[in-house]
Amino acid sequence: MQLKKGQQLKAETLEQTVTVVRKLGEGGQGEVYCVTDGEKHYALKWYNIEQSTEEQKNAIRHLVTRGAPQRVTGAGERFIWPIDVILLDNVKQFGYLMPLIDRQRFAELGEVQALRKAPPSLVQLCEISYQIANSYRALHLSGYCYRDISAGNLMFNPHTGDVLICDNDNIGINRQSKAQVYGTMEYMAPEVVRGDAVPSTETDLHSLAILLFDLWVWHHPLHGEMEYQIRVWDVPAKRQIYGENPIFIFDPKNKDNQLPNEPDYDTARQRWSYCPPPLQTLFIRAFTEGLHNPAQRIMEGEWQSLFLQLKDGGIVCPKCHAENIWWQGTLDCWHCQTPLTIPPKLVFANGPHTLLLNQKTKIFQRHIKHTTDNPNTIIGEMVQNPKNPKVWGIRNLTEKAWTATFPDGNRKSVEPQRAAPLKLGLKLNISGTEVEIVA
Repeated sequence: MQLKKGQQLKAETLEQTVTVVRKLGEGGQGEVYCVTDGEKHYALKWYNIEQSTEEQKNAIRHLVTRGAPQRVTGAGERFIWPIDVILLDNVKQFGYLMPLIDRQRFAELGEVQALRKAPPSLVQLCEISYQIANSYRALHLSGYCYRDISAGNLMFNPHTGDVLICDNDNIGINRQSKAQVYGTMEYMAPEVVRGDAVPSTETDLHSLAILLFDLWVWHHPLHGEMEYQIRVWDVPAKRQIYGENPIFIFDPKNKDNQLPNEPDYDTARQRWSYCPPPLQTLFIRAFTEGLHNPAQRIMEGEWQSLFLQLKDGGIVCPKCHAENIWWQGTLDCWHCQTPLTIPPKLVFANGPHTLLLNQKTKIFQRHIKHTTDNPNTIIGEMVQNPKNPKVWGIRNLTEKAWTATFPDGNRKSVEPQRAAPLKLGLKLNISGTEVEIVA
């Protein structure tokens, strides 16, 4: 049954009444409504009669009781987690309450690809990708598997990189709770498509890799010549492409499924070229070794470490103002092909990490501590000398002094809120970590 405007329902645990305001949309499992408790507005997913099973109701109760993953600060907050089960007297159907998404601020990938909303810059795309990997890592560390990772369950703010993960009612305990939904076929791991396995954290890793590829390349990693030659795109055809004979479109050894020489595939070719080399390497691993061997799939931590590092290579083109990602060597702007002048870099002795020193560069705690959690704690920033704006330095934002060693061997203490000069060859000791400014 459809709910009607003004209809009242009851929250099971909170024992409060919510009133239907309007219908927001519908999907395969049910319909989504905007409801209010008189003070705040929420979203309500109301299940179809076929989905309104006691098993599903108990699964939602479990999610409500345990709450979103909390192991990593911020990661759990990105999940639009069930708040309570919603019931209607003498009706078998039920639903669940969840936070209402501000669709003015957040976009779906399909809206961006259709150019209905602005696409994120490459730097913001790194942030979006990091947050996705970070949240699924927290979910998996909590003992859950998502089961239905796809672009349809993701929203993001193209301007800030903030991420929201929706439709969390199919989350279950890894390898324990029964899955009511096996996922979207385009995102399923090959072994799930073939019926050889059920959803798990290992199959989530394959779905995560497809989602990240879709974000960067705007294309499916298995949609190449083989898919192009299929005339009837039915379930048997999908089983062939996704499960029985999956081949990566950019597989460096197997060219059987490379992109057709057609204009419709030009966007995918171009966006693949925008991917920095280490990202291309991870995608190749994910869709060659990881495609057939679940144990070889890319872990969430490796994704998030790479995206944080790539984000540190952000550089703005002075001609067209497009954001680029520097990795090594020279770089031409992806948008206008202008050769870019690479600024000085900060190299960290505790790992092969390089931070470009632009005007807005900030040094984070994660740069000196080997962690990808809580990445936004700032310990230093680029600043201009107030007496001479042409002179730049790195301000100490910690509570302890740094030690600066100049190229001639002289040393100087850099007290909190003071700045070390931006000089090539200058070395800083930041909380026991050695860093050096290089060309």
